[in-house]
Amino acid sequence: MNPYTQFAILSASTLRMVPHIFLYLLHKKTIDADLEKYSVDKPCWWTFVKVATRQRVFRNLFYYRMGEYVSVFIKWLLPPEPTLHIWCPMIGEGAHFEHNYATYLNAESIGRNFYCLQNVTIGNNSRGQRPTIGDHVSIYTGATVFGNIRVGDNATIGAGSVVFKDVPDNCTVVGNPAVIVRKNGEKVRIEL
Repeated sequence: MNPYTQFAILSASTLRMVPHIFLYLLHKKTIDADLEKYSVDKPCWWTFVKVATRQRVFRNLFYYRMGEYVSVFIKWLLPPEPTLHIWCPMIGEGAHFEHNYATYLNAESIGRNFYCLQNVTIGNNSRGQRPTIGDHVSIYTGATVFGNIRVGDNATIGAGSVVFKDVPDNCTVVGNPAVIVRKNGEKVRIEL
């Protein structure tokens, strides 16, 4: 896009985002950790405007960080992605959602530097128990993670995987039901 056109569009977007920018400045440290995952630019209010204007799923994360009762007053100015649902008590800093339509995140907690693609379901089992997701976890398209389990730090859950047992640290799991195919950088094939 022509840089002048881009500047004009972002300047117009800035007008509707005045409350968003104010809230960003109040919560700068936390939001900057998320912004670093969405942009190569240094986190600042202008980077926030660019990312929030272009990335609907970033808006969901921003509104989650602001809380339900604060964000209800500003969502209408910059609508979030309607099919990304976040019902976690805690998501660590540095989260990155990519193309997250039809995604449900309902975990006990999600650690720092979480990466998630579209059509992912993290949810409860029939007894209402939810998973706990560690730090530096990546979950790819169409994966389902549910139940009273722990997904360890530095774990990767492959596309289309179904995970209902604990995943150890530093592992990659794939399949339905999921099996460990990489552990500590080495190829393996271990059932969960």
